[in-house]
Amino acid sequence: MNKQMQKIAGLVLTVLVVGGLAWGIRAYQQKPAETSGSGAAPSTQAQDGLVLIPQGTFTMGSPDSERQREKDETAHEVSVSAFYLSPTEVTQEQYQQVMGENPSHFQGQQLPVENVTWYQAVEFCNKLSSQKGLTPAYQVNGNTVTWDRSADGYRLPTEAEWEYAARAGTHSIYYFGNQINSDQANFEGDYPYLIEENYVVQRNPKVVPSANRGKTIPVDQLPANAFGLHNMLGNVSEWVFDYYGPYGTSPQKDPAGAEKGSLRVNRGGGYNDFGKHLRAAYRSATNPLDHDQNLGFRICRNAQPGKGLVKTTASLQPAMPAQPRVLIAYFSYSGNTRKAAQLLQEKTGADLYAITMAQPYTGDIYEASQKDLMQNVHPALAGAMPDLSRYDVILLGYPTWWATMPMPVFTFLESGDFSGKLLFSFSSHGGNRFGDSVSDLAKEIPQTYVGRPFEFHYSGGSSLSQELSAWLAQCGLKEK
Repeated sequence: MNKQMQKIAGLVLTVLVVGGLAWGIRAYQQKPAETSGSGAAPSTQAQDGLVLIPQGTFTMGSPDSERQREKDETAHEVSVSAFYLSPTEVTQEQYQQVMGENPSHFQGQQLPVENVTWYQAVEFCNKLSSQKGLTPAYQVNGNTVTWDRSADGYRLPTEAEWEYAARAGTHSIYYFGNQINSDQANFEGDYPYLIEENYVVQRNPKVVPSANRGKTIPVDQLPANAFGLHNMLGNVSEWVFDYYGPYGTSPQKDPAGAEKGSLRVNRGGGYNDFGKHLRAAYRSATNPLDHDQNLGFRICRNAQPGKGLVKTTASLQPAMPAQPRVLIAYFSYSGNTRKAAQLLQEKTGADLYAITMAQPYTGDIYEASQKDLMQNVHPALAGAMPDLSRYDVILLGYPTWWATMPMPVFTFLESGDFSGKLLFSFSSHGGNRFGDSVSDLAKEIPQTYVGRPFEFHYSGGSSLSQELSAWLAQCGLKEK
């Protein structure tokens, strides 16, 4: 942390080891400029290696003027009570000590734990609480999770707490300004903020690619924000407590998200995400049973006991039919996705439908697809939509372009009724895996259960067929 940040934050740094879990403990003597609040100020002493985040009020979401903002980022006023937050993402060493296992793709004791579901993150919090003699914050009963706000145990931050802590009193797109590079965050540095409109023709000299590490890094390696929190943006995206849902417009106090839903929110973006997905306001929505090498978490505790219970129940609880009727729908440009779709058809005997544009892309696909993306064009499709009422399960294939689905796939999704279906996506990519395409997909069809996705690099290689068989089994689909 540089001298200017130390001056702003009033940082006092010590290092303690508590019960085998080592974290830097930072106490702050003044609030960031944006925070405000009333009532007695909480203690500035940190505990259990967690940083005290002072109470305050901030604008959650993004202004209409923010480039590449999403429609679910409606700006609104939120007040947050003081709480303690881990200065780093939970490491593999810490997770191993509590859970007795390490599911991570990238191995290293001080690397963030990843490949964990939302439920595993909740279980970690409860187990750590019990080990420390604290009251667990959560009770899990099937698809219902109840949070006791009065509990003194460890928990996931709410979405509001996460954004408040990430911003650390700033109003900019990132807590270090309005542009991003790999010295500040671990992300897909080849694709900084606004690269989409500067990729073919450089229009903005401030949009400069930087390093793409292609893997996670130690949790405290890059500079912290003004609250002393490392990697709030980048490295791994972080689970928070909330179900994904629309924001309200009225001022809120300590919101906890929707009571029902099917997707849980994760925030901050990861090592293989584009700059636009590391914006402080950006929201990613994921099936809580999903796990990915780009997805981890950090933990928090109450500074003072809260009141009441927050009971959340999954609104989509699908069951695979004994004889599911399956449709394989796919969009392919170079043939990689088509190859996978045909293999799936051979394995399942499902119906096959090619998503075809009325006026197909020609020439430089980067330029053509980028133009539609930036102008939010959903191009017309050729032919009639399949009768979706005939199917229980949709296997949807596409190449990942610009970290999302090609725009013709958005047209396909808005052209039919996917309510009540089970949908599983498979995607070909050139290096950034799913991007945020699965989140975008799930947001487009909120009444559809979006299950575990599958990704493969370009044509998938000789192992593609075997990997597709394993994926079908994970989805609960039998081969013929």
